[in-house]
Amino acid sequence: MSEVRMGEGGGSDRRAATGPAGRERGGQASVDWGRWFPERKSYDEWARQHVQELLDEGRIEELRSAARTGTVQARARLAEIYAEQGGIEQLRALAGTGNKRLERLLSDVLADTTAGQDGLEAAVAVMKVRLEIQEKDALDQLIELLRAQERTEEAITFLQARLEESDYTERHLLVHLLLVQGRVEEVRTMADDSSCPYARTLVTGVLAEHGRIEELRALGVHGFVLSHALAGQGRVDEAIAVMQECVEADEQHAHDFLIKLLVEQGRADQALSALESRRHNPYEKTSTASLDVARLLDEQGRAEDAIRVLRTRGPAPRQLAALLAAQGRTDEAVRVFDHAMADPDHRFAVDELAEAQAGLLVEHGRIDELRTRAETGQQAYRVRLAAYLAEAGRTG
Repeated sequence: MSEVRMGEGGGSDRRAATGPAGRERGGQASVDWGRWFPERKSYDEWARQHVQELLDEGRIEELRSAARTGTVQARARLAEIYAEQGGIEQLRALAGTGNKRLERLLSDVLADTTAGQDGLEAAVAVMKVRLEIQEKDALDQLIELLRAQERTEEAITFLQARLEESDYTERHLLVHLLLVQGRVEEVRTMADDSSCPYARTLVTGVLAEHGRIEELRALGVHGFVLSHALAGQGRVDEAIAVMQECVEADEQHAHDFLIKLLVEQGRADQALSALESRRHNPYEKTSTASLDVARLLDEQGRAEDAIRVLRTRGPAPRQLAALLAAQGRTDEAVRVFDHAMADPDHRFAVDELAEAQAGLLVEHGRIDELRTRAETGQQAYRVRLAAYLAEAGRTG
């Protein structure tokens, strides 16, 4: 029986390669891309930040309201607060989802680690909420407790007893426990359970997390899922080959997935080749492939290649202008903004573009030009000029 530990997995992480150390490999990057368009915060990230702001500002009633309306991060943090304050009744209401079997399992596991009935009930409630919002730390903690008490098989039997009536949380836990015990065939059987519409998605997700490549192949999962799992195990060439097969089969978004993988691995030439072979659709607004490739090229000291990508595969006027300006091509950078502001596709971003252009003019000492634009152009020019004059202690 092979033991699977939670949270393990290989694969390179390019995040370290995008900072100063990574830039040194190919020369100093000409642009600090920062929070580049069209990056958006994930919902989870936004929700965590919002919950923390409510806590920091003491807005507990708003936190309670968020928990009642289903903001999962608010529920988890509120549960911890109630437990710290001994608010058992409040915890009961917060964790009152009717999942009695999960509550019983948690009570059995936590009984030896918690002092007193109130402490046990609080610990069960907090763990229950954290499991129901799919918090990985809670799952890891529960599995470690089960293994420490040598009760993993008992928990599996308990969860399997009424599998048809179990919810997502219980099935998720069961799949992990079966894999920990090496009972892979039972996991495959669960994936084919037609009575549970999300079973296959659940199982493939857990298999990918554990790096169970052959099991994923046997289930015939989508190439992106298999490729992601392979990359996570450090089998990058295999991952790229899988995505290349998807490209050749003309699967939707396959090119974007391949480019993303290549960029994550720092393979600039391959990423550029994949981008150039991808059919260009100037009306496609959601793809970040060209930006991803341009950013990597710039980080590796290949600014001219990055400029070419953004000129031909944009539009990304702010990034293109910044690259040009960093190469001493300020006139071209200014014209990029002018052309973008005249383009109907950018009609909703004119103010932002004018503000960025005004900042560029100030940075390069072109104050007379900014003054001329302030007299005839966007409000952003006047605002930036006024700020510059105030900073410089001038009056006009």
